[in-house]
Amino acid sequence: MNWKFLLKWIYDRPLEKGALLGDTFRIDKCVGMGGYGIIYKCTNIETGKKVVAKQLRPSKALKKKERLRFLSEMDLLSSLNHKQIPRLLDTIHTNKETFYIMEHVEGLNIEDLLFYKKRTFSELEALRIIDKLLTAVDYLHSENIFHDDIRPPNILLQEDKLFLIDYGLAKKVIDSKTAAERKQDDFYDIGECLLFLLYSSYTGKRKRKGTWLEELELNEATVKLLKKLLGIEEGYRDVQSVREDVDETIKKLLLQY
Repeated sequence: MNWKFLLKWIYDRPLEKGALLGDTFRIDKCVGMGGYGIIYKCTNIETGKKVVAKQLRPSKALKKKERLRFLSEMDLLSSLNHKQIPRLLDTIHTNKETFYIMEHVEGLNIEDLLFYKKRTFSELEALRIIDKLLTAVDYLHSENIFHDDIRPPNILLQEDKLFLIDYGLAKKVIDSKTAAERKQDDFYDIGECLLFLLYSSYTGKRKRKGTWLEELELNEATVKLLKKLLGIEEGYRDVQSVREDVDETIKKLLLQY
């Protein structure tokens, strides 16, 4: 028997619709279950506004290390103040469970846009999304915070706005050597996200051992950008250097139209 699976099944069943969190928030539905937390869409019963609640999985809450990690995540979120990052609104502690309440952002994440909405992005559109993403990442890095989980499911698009969510793996790092390593991890993730977007408009047949260099027809500047983000060539030292190359690549693509 898989005891880990059994433990999750016993402890980690989502709270039901209509359940109250504290005296203020009513659960509308469970909208996600990750390996670490359970996400609910809720309503503030005093104002009628929609919010998002994150619950530490009860099976994780059995371990002191995981409880401390969740509290650390809340502390980090409380320090953030940026238009592309949903705000922490409240925290709720009971005898058995801990939740935090976040600002609700309407929109779809990039993964859902591609797989469920069948959205495609041109090379130019993909780069413009990355340009917006860099604004949020620049803010985090300026605060010595590194996201470490920049993936399509954690990037929300709302018309022309972009939001970066899920700070469960984010860390504030002071040590310069460690900070430099974490910075490169974020840049690598951004490169992976760019590739994900670029492949949305790929119509060829994926080769078993093919690489993006062989399969994607990209502007030379985009190729160079990706190589630096992914560490194939000497990488970037800061967000500003990435942004300069992204902006220059966008200009070159506009000249093609």
